Amino acid sequence: MAIQNLRDKEEHSKYLEKFQISQKRAMFTIILSILLDVFGYTMVLPLLPSIAKDFGATDFMIGLLISSNALAALIFIPLWGWLSDKYGRKPILLISQAGTGLSFLILGLSNSIFVILIARIVDGIFGGQIPVIRAYITDITTPQTRATYMGKIMVGYTLGMTLGPLVGGFLGAIHWRFPPYLASALTIVLMIMTITIIVESMPEERRNEIKEHFLVIQANLGETSSIWNKEVISRMIQVFLLSLISFMFTSSATLVLYKRYNAGPSTTGLVMAVAGLAVLVYGGILIKPMIKKIGEKRLLITTFIFFIIVFLFYPYLYELWMVFIFILPYSFVVAFMRPLITTNMTKAVGLNKQGQLSGWSTNLQAVSQTIAPLIATGFLQIGGLTIGFLFLDSYHLIGFTNVILAIVLLIIGYLDIKNHPKLYSYERIRRKREAMKKRKLKEKN
Repeated sequence: MAIQNLRDKEEHSKYLEKFQISQKRAMFTIILSILLDVFGYTMVLPLLPSIAKDFGATDFMIGLLISSNALAALIFIPLWGWLSDKYGRKPILLISQAGTGLSFLILGLSNSIFVILIARIVDGIFGGQIPVIRAYITDITTPQTRATYMGKIMVGYTLGMTLGPLVGGFLGAIHWRFPPYLASALTIVLMIMTITIIVESMPEERRNEIKEHFLVIQANLGETSSIWNKEVISRMIQVFLLSLISFMFTSSATLVLYKRYNAGPSTTGLVMAVAGLAVLVYGGILIKPMIKKIGEKRLLITTFIFFIIVFLFYPYLYELWMVFIFILPYSFVVAFMRPLITTNMTKAVGLNKQGQLSGWSTNLQAVSQTIAPLIATGFLQIGGLTIGFLFLDSYHLIGFTNVILAIVLLIIGYLDIKNHPKLYSYERIRRKREAMKKRKLKEKN
């Protein structure tokens, strides 16, 4: 069997045909799956202030509700990654989707904060869909094409981010229970699509073939069965910091909009929709030409620097219109940095470990998503902090904390690139192939 890393696009497509896997069909259905999953989740986000008002929850309690979901995911997501490696991606997707639908139904029927807490925990337990989808993308791509395909799934992600808050804000203005009911119904549609359209990317024949291939490598090179190495650890830290920074912002966004600008569900939904639309344009349209023009390495370093600059301005968004301006560079960073770091992560282990890797990556994000809401809503709860003669309000604390974290992310990312020069070696190979194609075209003309 040819090693996946060395195949070009045409060779890899022929290899996938052996298992009746069509890249185009798979990508189309995966994008739709992401769209419906994110649509359901983001419909609920603009409703948090309304839920808090109905049940008398404090800012910190809202943060606790968000963190409980991530804590449950922290425990269970690695299991879903391992099971998807062992039994295939499709059955695990279906189990995850069913659990998510159930959690939305419980949320819609809830009559107390305690029941809402149960709904969020159930959603976290069955939150294996995103890591399995990442593993699915790895199954059907090569390292040379993976960043582009990871960017493509942002189309579904950002369409969900755009439409979900708009619908959630509109329905939530009537009553906050309507969006969870709609999200639960959409999950049934998603399950039907998964059963009828999505093709298993790791059928038993392919799993056995990959297992045999890596057993040979293990015997010849003494490769360990563990996924952990220096590259994985470095990139896991990057994933953790990226998730911590972005989730500290997003988990507190609805409360900040409500408290700082007196924004209701519809306005909050509009702000989130603009963010989703911006990420859609960046990730769905610009990522491929930008990678081709300046390369993944330069693009990644640029996003690291942008992250620092963006949050330096965060505390000074005094008017609501400033938030809409802020969203544009923030969305640029998220749209490019996440798929670039995720792609680098997949290069650190073999195909037989991608589910485990994706599971642990999502697990680490769950750690950050457990911590971040508690920190951000804790800042909102205390209202500010006096350090010597300097008073920092909640927004200074959120913004400057993220600036410090972004500086650490830049340092670790730069050291990763410097210490692993082979990470972007395929960019040279790609440029050589493109040059050869141009020469052949000139010769024909």
